[in-house]
Amino acid sequence: MDGLFSEGKIGTLKLRNRMIRAASHEGLADEKGNPTEKQFQFYKRFVEGGIGLVITGYAGIMQSGKSALYHMTMIHSDDMIAAHKRMVDKIHDLGGKIVLQIAHCGRQTWSKETGEPPLLAPSAIACGFYKEKPRALTDPEIYEIIENFGLAARRAKDAGYDGVQIHGAHGYLLSTFLSRHANRRKDKWGGSKENRFRIVGETLHAVKKAVGQDYPVLIKLNSYERARRGVKPDECVEFAKMVEETGCCDAIEISCGTNEGGFVMARGDFPTKAILEYMRPYCEMNPLFKFFTRMSVAPVVRLFQPKFTEGYNLDTAARVKKAVSLPVIALGGMRTKQFMEDAVREEKTDFVSMARPLLLEPDLANKFKNGESEAARCDNCNKCVVAVDTAPIACRKDEFN
Repeated sequence: MDGLFSEGKIGTLKLRNRMIRAASHEGLADEKGNPTEKQFQFYKRFVEGGIGLVITGYAGIMQSGKSALYHMTMIHSDDMIAAHKRMVDKIHDLGGKIVLQIAHCGRQTWSKETGEPPLLAPSAIACGFYKEKPRALTDPEIYEIIENFGLAARRAKDAGYDGVQIHGAHGYLLSTFLSRHANRRKDKWGGSKENRFRIVGETLHAVKKAVGQDYPVLIKLNSYERARRGVKPDECVEFAKMVEETGCCDAIEISCGTNEGGFVMARGDFPTKAILEYMRPYCEMNPLFKFFTRMSVAPVVRLFQPKFTEGYNLDTAARVKKAVSLPVIALGGMRTKQFMEDAVREEKTDFVSMARPLLLEPDLANKFKNGESEAARCDNCNKCVVAVDTAPIACRKDEFN
């Protein structure tokens, strides 16, 4: 395979290189969830910085699936198409390509944020981080969610996005159906791998039906979850094969982790000070509890955080690539030019994606291509990861030093 800066293709979508900006919650929408000028300016830096494709932070398909994080983008109504189109048109004017990630947050939120209690999930099992007990979805409700994924995808196409990515990872609704940890159902939506995959397969079909066979549809899957009965690499490979068998997907991105699993998703530092400053409920604690947490709890938690290694999902991505003919996107700890080059040339993945490094260096792709840099400057401090709970996305590398 050609290298990092060869052209790539996802379905009908042609990309100038193999570097992708991965979805990450941005908190740059307005109070109704419409994209804003600030959101365009945020994406603009990546396009001008040479990235091949921008995947947006997740956009909510329904009010019941709205994130608890700061100012989530939404795509749950036709009224929002115009605002999305204004932003997408400006990205296209720059020559950029942009895909909208669509999601339902399921039990990884709070009903005070959705305004529609109770939370919805495959089974009535609370997320270990958000704690609020959800209600198990009924059959009609599951089909309504599937339909709304299709409606959201149609709106994305009407707004001019170059494709959509279905969020089937990170502990959000679709991924909780895949996980035996969160899905304890005994009906056609639970139990066997085929049953747990059913909602994902039907969602892919609904989305393709809504947008047409030639419109690019991507999906993000978990390679690993920390829970004992969570998704592991072997299951990820099986689910990827099931995705391909639907005939309704054009690329698979491989990630990992859930909110209740700690920093499996991001790895790197455990940013105690930033957590106590920005992340609910910790930022709302009184100073005495904050001090106790910082001195006693955080050091213990830090001991159990997984260590950062470059490309920590690449091994599973490589297994998926051997198992399917769809393009594969590897996400997680991509930091050095040579590592990414080797991953693509050795056909372990078709594309590499990243989020944290581009906050500090939105022009990283150009730097790599022009020989101005061999490694991202991101030190995986993870302050950016926790701050989006109550503030817009930004590199916060120099805070709390």
